[in-house]
Parts: sequence; C-alpha cells; structure tokens
Amino acid sequence: MNRLVAGITLLVLLPVCAQPQTPTALTLERSISMAVAKGFTASDVKAKYLAAKKNAESSRRRLWTSVGLTVNLPNYQESLSQQFDPYTGRYEFYQLNSTNMQAALTVNQPLVFTGGNLKFSQTLLSRDQTSGLTGATQQFKDYFGNFSIEFTQPVLTPNVSAITQTANEIALAQAETDFLADQMDLVYNVTDNFYSVYQLTVRLEIAREQVSQNEESFNTATGKFKAGLIPEVDALQSDVDLASSRNDFLSAERELKHAKNSFRLLLGIPTEEELSVTGDVEYTPVIIDSSLAVESALHNRSEVLSAQRRIQLAEGGIGTAKSRNDFRLDVTARYGLDRNDTLLQNVFHDFNRSRSASLMFSVPIFDWGSNSLGVEAAEVQYKNAIAAADYVNQQVRQDVIDLLNRIEVAESRIHVLEKSVAVAQKGYDISLQRFRNGAITSNDLTLSQQRLTSAKTNSLNALIDYKIGIADLKRRTLWDFEKNEPVKPIMGDE
Repeated sequence: MNRLVAGITLLVLLPVCAQPQTPTALTLERSISMAVAKGFTASDVKAKYLAAKKNAESSRRRLWTSVGLTVNLPNYQESLSQQFDPYTGRYEFYQLNSTNMQAALTVNQPLVFTGGNLKFSQTLLSRDQTSGLTGATQQFKDYFGNFSIEFTQPVLTPNVSAITQTANEIALAQAETDFLADQMDLVYNVTDNFYSVYQLTVRLEIAREQVSQNEESFNTATGKFKAGLIPEVDALQSDVDLASSRNDFLSAERELKHAKNSFRLLLGIPTEEELSVTGDVEYTPVIIDSSLAVESALHNRSEVLSAQRRIQLAEGGIGTAKSRNDFRLDVTARYGLDRNDTLLQNVFHDFNRSRSASLMFSVPIFDWGSNSLGVEAAEVQYKNAIAAADYVNQQVRQDVIDLLNRIEVAESRIHVLEKSVAVAQKGYDISLQRFRNGAITSNDLTLSQQRLTSAKTNSLNALIDYKIGIADLKRRTLWDFEKNEPVKPIMGDE
C-alpha cells in the first residue's frame, strides 16, 4: 500500500519538476543594479578606486603630524675589554657589563607652507653599568632625561613639501575622476549587452517568422506541383528556401545564447539560470545640445582632467629638479633640556640646557652638467604635457562630434526604415496572395520575403544603434541628455 501511494505521489510530482525554468525578466535598470550588486566588473571597479584612493590618502597624510614611540627594554651587553692601566704600566682586561632601558617619544611636524620641519623629542634612559678588573668590579646606576625641539628650514630653494602635497592632492582627485568614469563605462557595457541580447532576440523572432512563411510557401508550392500547376523547379526552390531559413534560425539562436552567456557573466548570474530582456525598447527622440555635449566632455572627461593634472605635476617636477641644482641655504636650530642623575626623580627638574644653531650653504660647482640636464628634461616634459593636453582636448572634441553625427544618422535611418518595413510588409502580403493565385513564381515570392526580412533587420539595427549611441554619449560627456542633468554615480565610495 505504501509503495502504491509513493508511486502515485511520484507520478503527480514528476510533471511539476519537469516544467521548464521561468526565465528571469530583466529591464535595463534592473540589469544595471544587478551588475553593481553581483558582477565582478563592478567589484573590480570599486576595488581599484579604493586602492587608488587609500594610496593617495596615505601619501597625503605623510605630510601630517606623526608621533612615534621607541622602547628598548632591555639592551644588555657584556664583554671583556683590554685597556692600558697607567698605574701598573701594562694592559689589563676589564669586565664591562651594561643594561640599558630606554624609551623615546618623537613628534614630527612638517611645515608644508614653508618646506621646513619641526621635531619634538623626549628621551628617558635608565643605565646599569658594571666595570673594572676581573675580580674587582664596580657597579654604577644612573638615569638620563632629555627634551629637545629642533627646527630645520631650507631657504632660497623650491618648497618640495608643497610640491609633494600638490601631487598627493592631484592623485586623490584623479582617483575620484577615474572612479566616476569607470562607473559610466560599466553602465555603458551593461546597456550595450542588454541591447545586444534584445537585438538578437528580435532577430530570432524575425528568423522564426521567416521559417513560418517559408513553410507556408513550401506547402503551397508542393500542393501546386502535385496538381501540375507549377514546374518542379519552383517546388524545389521553395524547399531550398525553407532549409536556408531554418539554418538562419539556428545561427540566430546560437548567437543569442552566446550573447546571453556574456550578459550573465557581466551581471554575475549563474550560467544555468535562464534570462530574458524586457522593457520599452522603442524610438524616443532625445533633444541633444551639441555645444553642451562638447563643453561637458571637455570639462568632465577623465582623460582631459588627467592631462591638465599632468601639466601641474610636470611643473612641480621642474621645481624639484631645480632644487637639486640651485644654490641652497639650510637653517637648523635646536634647543634642549636634559639632566643626568643617580636618582630617577631628579631628572625631571633643575635641567641643564643644550643649544645649537647652524647655517649651511650648498653651492653646486661642477657635476658634468648632470643636474642641468635633469632640469632640461623636466622642462621638456612640461612642454610636452601642455602639447598633450591640447591634443587630448582636440581628440575629445572630435570624438563627441563624430558620435553626434553617428546618432543623427541612426535617427534618420529610423524614420526612413520605419516606412520601408511597412512598404515591404504590404509588398510581401500582395506577393503571397499572387503566388497563391499563380500570378508569380516562387522566386518572386522569395525576393519579396527577403526584402521584408532585410527591412525589419535594418530597422532594428538602426534603433539599436541609436539607443547605444545615446548611452555612449552619456558615457563620453558625463551628461544625461535624456534627463538633461549631469550623470550621477551608481556606486558609493565606501
């Protein structure tokens, strides 16, 4: 009885389990969200940004106040040293034994606005010493405390700290710029893949419709041939057309599967999960201001901003090169308070004073022209950076103009090809009816069908070219003309 119930249950559940998987329907907006949430490309974009941002921030913070603590607990040394004893007039071996415990706190403050440096240090030392002849040693223990302030300032030389800070700020700004550009590249790639899947899906439907039309033509031609109304060659031609359309259908099906696999990889979807694209993929005119497009691209494009920043870096490079070649004057001043005593509490008051000041001149005299050549190389790089920035501006301007022309051509094709599809459809319907009536041959019907298929395919290609062109314009100008506003990031910076 139990086996019978189990068998009936299995028969009931088997059809349910055998049902095909429901495809995941994806709109363009959902596809972008899924790529950001699951796709490796989005993860890679964010990882590169975070690494670049943290490296730039790390370099920037090296010019901030730094505090360091060094602790040596203990430092033990023991040795037997030979020394001359003037009382005995001979060399004696002395036992040397020392145990030091030391802590040093250092506060370092770069002075970016002057290029100098201010350093505060506090040292506390405990020392336990044992020395003397073998068998007659003496033990001594003392403490030492020291506090000092040291100021260094290069004069009559470029401010290397300020140059370094500028370079760090530029690196941080470039990381932000590249992050937004990479996000827009991701949006474009998802859009391109989305429309590619949509385009191939529609092509598959066109190929399926063509197979259906050829099947009808083949059945009609076969019936007429059997009735002796058309020659055998016309029936054979219908058979060839049917086989050709089925082959086109299989090719379109294979291309669609390949496009879906690429789309799944971009979105982070498992390979076995079925998907389909959906949404309003129709022609919607977008008002494009060509002047705004060029201006926005020149103001926001990553490569334009990068070229401008390279000019700043090259200018700083000249200053750095000159700092190694010019006359140099360094001022150093140090003031300290210290005390040495056998009692620990005594080293914190009644300080002794230590002071020092120096003025050092550095004058390059002869180096075989090495530093001069370094300055000349930096100047060449600066001039080249200016020329490169101008070239990039021209390139970006021309790039946007070419893209606008491509969008305009695609838009014109859409209007023309919409009429072509309507005319080709009407022509095919008439040809099909005439073929049924025996007024034309199968070759004439095939030509009419090919014109209809070509018109539908060309119209679809024009629509997709326009949609992708608008998406590409958004990426290249960082301006959303559909919403008439600057593009917005799709990922957070954390």
